[in-house]
Amino acid sequence: MKVVLWIVGLFALAVGLSLFAQINTGYAIVFVPPYRVELSLNMTLLLAVGLIAVSYGLLRLLAATLNLPHEVAVFQRRKKLRIARHALVQSSLAYSEGRFQKAEREALRACENEQSPENQGVALLLAARAAHAMRAYDRRDGYLARMDSLGNGLQLARRMLEAELLLDEKRTVDALAAVEAARAQSPNLTAALRLELKIRQLQSSPEHVLALTEKLLKSEAISAEQARRYRLAAYRDQLPQLIDGQELRQWWQRIPAQERQNPSLALAVAQQYAKLEQADDAAHLLQGLLEDDYSSELVSELGELADQVSEARRIELLRLGEALLPSHSRDAQLLLTLGRLARAGKLWGKAQSYFEASLSIQPTLAAHAELARLLQALDRADEARRHFDACLELALAEV
Repeated sequence: MKVVLWIVGLFALAVGLSLFAQINTGYAIVFVPPYRVELSLNMTLLLAVGLIAVSYGLLRLLAATLNLPHEVAVFQRRKKLRIARHALVQSSLAYSEGRFQKAEREALRACENEQSPENQGVALLLAARAAHAMRAYDRRDGYLARMDSLGNGLQLARRMLEAELLLDEKRTVDALAAVEAARAQSPNLTAALRLELKIRQLQSSPEHVLALTEKLLKSEAISAEQARRYRLAAYRDQLPQLIDGQELRQWWQRIPAQERQNPSLALAVAQQYAKLEQADDAAHLLQGLLEDDYSSELVSELGELADQVSEARRIELLRLGEALLPSHSRDAQLLLTLGRLARAGKLWGKAQSYFEASLSIQPTLAAHAELARLLQALDRADEARRHFDACLELALAEV
């Protein structure tokens, strides 16, 4: 329809011009001394239009000629930009495919042809990742160093990547410095807090781990269960630093009640009490846990403390064990612990019956050894020798 309208319009214009030329009988005189030229008005109009068109064309040609160097430069920049963007895409794809050498090469190519500092930074980050994957750490550090000249807007990304790669290399001190530089720019950046938490765990720095755990939990970056695991690990790391019984007691009271109910942590604390020759405190802690939740591991640890606890504590433990016995009569470890407590209290007959009951359920090296020691102390050498022989057989079977 448009074509038809254009054709009709052109014909109408032609007819109009033809009629105008027939009606217009005027003329124009161009006087340039000593010349005098007389032209029809129609011709004069045609010449004027033609002169304007030619002048316009010449001016456009002159402008295009003068602007040619700029156009060439723009063309070259666009060409380089196409090359850079293509190389950046290829580098990203190659890195994802595990072709790190190509990824590094294409990233450098993109960096050379890019004009934007942000895109140059992205290319250098890719090159650094690829070099790290190939263990070319000098080249990696060189690419990261080149980012210093690209402006402050890229330094957070540079520091975060640097920290991640250095942590992967187990250079915790340098990784921590990079994380601190990143946090100086963005103090509450969750990713930086996570990285620092990993570094502090590797450095066995429980105080920092606890502080970072609370920050991450408050920002909802980790779940409550994750936070609890991090706390428990930090508390275990703190234990060897506590070398005084009073200090250990104060530390234990500062821990949240929920964490004190954790059997593995409580067991570790009890073992630390035992190392500090605070056997009664260790036994009291284990006794409280056993009253809440029975565990053979806790019972076994109590048995190890039988010779170290005070007489009053030993009697309490013996009563607790005997109270637990009806519901755990087939637990060989409980019977062994009761035998150790009875032996330590010089209740020879009761100790022997407990050791024999433990052996009847599960013949273990520890039960044979305890019974052999008891019989030897009672001057029953022949019976003791049989249990010593049984210990040797079990030990050889485990080799």
